[in-house]
Amino acid sequence: MKFKLHLTNINFLLTILAFSGVALAFSVLIIKNLSEPLVGFGDTEQWEYAGFYLKNNISFTPFPHLDLINNQVFYPYGTSSVFQPWSIERDIFYGIFYSFFGIGPWIQIYYLLSVLLTGIGTFILLFKDYSFARASGAGFLIPFFSFYAIHQYPAHLGYSVFHWTALSLITDFLILKRVISGQYVSLRLILLRVCLLILSLGQELGYIAGCSLTSFTISTIFAALLIGYRYFKNKKQSLVSFIKSTAVNYKNEFFAHSRVSLALLGLWVISSFINLPLILQIAREAKSFDFTEIPAGAWWANPLRILIPFLPFFNPGQVNLDQFFNDSPEGLGAGSPGWFLLIIASVGLWQGRKKIIIFIPLLLIFLLCLLYHPIHFPILKIFPWFAFSRVQGRFTVLYPIILCIFALNINLNGLRLYNRRLLSALLVFLACTEIYTAYSLKLSAHPFYSLDNNFLQYMNYVNKQPGEAVLDWPFCVIGGNAVGGNSLCPYYSKNMAISSLRRFHNKKVMGHYFGRLHTSQIQPYIDAGWDKLFAPDIQDIFNASHQKRCFSSEEWTFFTDFYKLNDFAGINLYLDFLPQDCVNNFYTRFGKPTVETKVPGAGLVKFIPKSSQLRNQVNLNLGSHLKFEPFLDLSEADLIKFQVPYGLNLKGLTIETHQGSTWRWGLSPETLLKFKLPNSKSVTLAFSFMNPINGQDVFVEANGVTLDKLVNLSKDTNIKRRLKFKSIPGWNTVVFKYKDWNNGKVTFAPDDERKMTVNFTQLAIEEE
Repeated sequence: MKFKLHLTNINFLLTILAFSGVALAFSVLIIKNLSEPLVGFGDTEQWEYAGFYLKNNISFTPFPHLDLINNQVFYPYGTSSVFQPWSIERDIFYGIFYSFFGIGPWIQIYYLLSVLLTGIGTFILLFKDYSFARASGAGFLIPFFSFYAIHQYPAHLGYSVFHWTALSLITDFLILKRVISGQYVSLRLILLRVCLLILSLGQELGYIAGCSLTSFTISTIFAALLIGYRYFKNKKQSLVSFIKSTAVNYKNEFFAHSRVSLALLGLWVISSFINLPLILQIAREAKSFDFTEIPAGAWWANPLRILIPFLPFFNPGQVNLDQFFNDSPEGLGAGSPGWFLLIIASVGLWQGRKKIIIFIPLLLIFLLCLLYHPIHFPILKIFPWFAFSRVQGRFTVLYPIILCIFALNINLNGLRLYNRRLLSALLVFLACTEIYTAYSLKLSAHPFYSLDNNFLQYMNYVNKQPGEAVLDWPFCVIGGNAVGGNSLCPYYSKNMAISSLRRFHNKKVMGHYFGRLHTSQIQPYIDAGWDKLFAPDIQDIFNASHQKRCFSSEEWTFFTDFYKLNDFAGINLYLDFLPQDCVNNFYTRFGKPTVETKVPGAGLVKFIPKSSQLRNQVNLNLGSHLKFEPFLDLSEADLIKFQVPYGLNLKGLTIETHQGSTWRWGLSPETLLKFKLPNSKSVTLAFSFMNPINGQDVFVEANGVTLDKLVNLSKDTNIKRRLKFKSIPGWNTVVFKYKDWNNGKVTFAPDDERKMTVNFTQLAIEEE
């Protein structure tokens, strides 16, 4: 017996060493950089910043809570930072290491530990119920065959980290397996599951933590119904006596294994103290914003993608598949776990079909994730934690976990020796081919980014300059739901993440990129007129590359006044976005740059420190209320030709471009054009639109006077008008009021959440 235990301990040790070796190889292939902070562009920059923000804004008295509303971003106006990509455990991990050791590869180390914990934790949980080979096989497959999750690193790191959720699903399965078979469910297993439930809340809140909650909810309800049915049907023991006897058993077990029980309870208390107050605060703050009228967007992976293998000649990376499936997957591998996992899971389910009841909760979860559509079949939104879920493909992270659990019953011993060897060889060959293909695709798609040689020196220099903020120009204000994009972040694909550099220079910044954004949050920028200062070369936030012109004299006056009145340390000038004459103008007006570096995506940046003369003119109250209200340039008042006509404020209007054609959709309840003129003059409102709604009414007003009433329009009617009116000195308004809209009484674009009304092919204000 002692020899057997000794052998088991050796096997455990060797297995853990093997997992560590594989994880080390994984870090070399996938993580690559374990010596520098995680840098890149786009979403990659957000993960360290979330930890940096938590570190600087968390308080623990009497309970943990965050300072969410401040002007650390969206300076000087301020906003709520609730829509950060929170993952409390990761953010605290980063915050602790950043506090003690400064800048470092803390996010990469956290990810590596997550992969290792997933594998070793899976092995330990399954070892008692299943053989050494099955437990170690599942421990290897779940972290390293999670191709979708691996491809999400580092851009969508939150969906690459799922260790507590994976262990939660496995623990739910083991508990249910014991309940169904009538075995004793130990107190330690129950305490472990409760502990895992709280720990999983420290992971990505929108999807990963929700998956653990979903598994717990469905499994608990299923087990409760089963126990209730069993004890009401079998009168030999009442449910009350069962509960009493179980309580006695748990009491005895608690004292027999007090160290383990107390350790689990202690971990549960600590995790609850940290996670629950923060989650409740974040949820409460998020719900204070009403997104009913704001399209969230939706990304959907066709359920048939589950049949796509990872083979060199046929894999999810082939772009023509999106058109074939008519879907919009997010990330390579969305909806596609690969053939190997699918085959072994199918065989395991078939061989365990006589005990299929133990798999029912997992089958239900699997089907809910597979069939979920954020708009047309939002079945997962019955769970409140998925209220903001808009990307179906992210649930792919659960597929390898569930499929590996299904595969635990696989047994090839019933086959003849030759057939068993042949099938085993084919499965091994398929597994090796798929892992080679998936990792090759990852290596080719994941460029390695390293800090510029003087990057940290540049950031330290900025940090030491007097002033609470830094002015990034051009800056970016945007949400993942596209709010702010067209008006305040025209260079989204290049500079969306530059605000997160404040984790290095510690200054407040004007812009920021949030997971989602409410229109009220960007209103101070719109009111101040900042959208008028952007002049992108093309009206496409994914392809625009630079300002097509420098500032006018009016714009220079506003920019200079704003700069001197607010407490800026200087300007981070991103030269790749500006014409050379504009760069020279910045140097002439504000001084020569003192340091420079390169930022991934955004390119060359030079820092111009604020002169003492300008610094002496700081007046924060005036600075935050300064407004740029230019007169309308009637030569640019063509809303089809110009995305943001100079001096024209727009509301209830969106622009679209396809194959060289541009048009505008009016949005319910009204389209508002607001502009300022120096004096009264005769102007013409010229417009043409196609009406897609039968029985539509459109009223047109200018400065409160009705210009036209278009009543009971037929579907597909084309309207063309030139309406003259007299403008007034100062602010003028033109309003289109609509009776109906898409997704109102009628729906003409079911896949589009926007409340579209009429389709403008001409919309302009012209001088007589």
